[in-house]
Amino acid sequence: MTGYGRSDAGAQNGQFAVEVRSVNNRYIDVQVKTPRSLAALEPRVKKAVQERFSRGRFDVFITRNGDTERAGRLSVNEALAQQYIGLLRELKSRFALAGDVDLALVAGVPDIITMTEVKDDIEALWQTLFAGLGRSLEELDRMRAEEGAALVRDIAARITTIDTLTQAVRRRSPLTVEIARKRMTETVGKLLNEQPEPGRLAQEIAILAERTDVTEELTRLDSHVRQLRAMLSDSSAEAVGRKLDFLMQEMGREANTIASKAMDAEIAHLVVDIKAELEKIREQVQNIE
Repeated sequence: MTGYGRSDAGAQNGQFAVEVRSVNNRYIDVQVKTPRSLAALEPRVKKAVQERFSRGRFDVFITRNGDTERAGRLSVNEALAQQYIGLLRELKSRFALAGDVDLALVAGVPDIITMTEVKDDIEALWQTLFAGLGRSLEELDRMRAEEGAALVRDIAARITTIDTLTQAVRRRSPLTVEIARKRMTETVGKLLNEQPEPGRLAQEIAILAERTDVTEELTRLDSHVRQLRAMLSDSSAEAVGRKLDFLMQEMGREANTIASKAMDAEIAHLVVDIKAELEKIREQVQNIE
């Protein structure tokens, strides 16, 4: 599900801005972008997001104010400068050279002035950054929860539609056997040009009724509907997205079996409507945590 969160975290090590965005994804995918000075903390940031969420693509952007100022510190090697100055003055005196030993000359000598990288306390940085990341994820999670509530309402309405269609199939199913009996009697009668033998016809109808019986599939569909409603109404449940996805697959199989077994156009149309609702729910389920 989509979401956005942002927070600032201040400390003596600098001011951090943590921005997190999420979009729909069947799996968990976390991308982290940080300044070079915080690169060592990227695995921890990714792990913190993965421990909190199980689905979605997350982009985490971390900036650090004043990061360039903390990139390094200039220092002077005084002992080396003293040696250079002494040697240059000695050369000037010995060979009667013109010119002065001034700042410009000394500053151009390698290794007199060097850049020393500032070492950060990684653990202290992480404590500060983790607090800011937590607040950003909480804000993002609230947005995802609002979207999730809307999805639940939509899915619940579609489940009700599926339940209504399933009950229509259940009412229609017994009539298909009688329709098949009449059709078979008329067909056999025309072929034989006489009244078919009742015993044999009854046997064939019984076999047909067994082959076209969808009671078991309807019972399983009813069970899946109850499970779906229970999952959606349980506010204390953990991540259920993959469970819902599995149920959608199972309900799709039951609907396909009913369509293949029931030799009736009206039932076929009802199953098409059931499968259409299942497909819409399945698209929504991909986005549920």
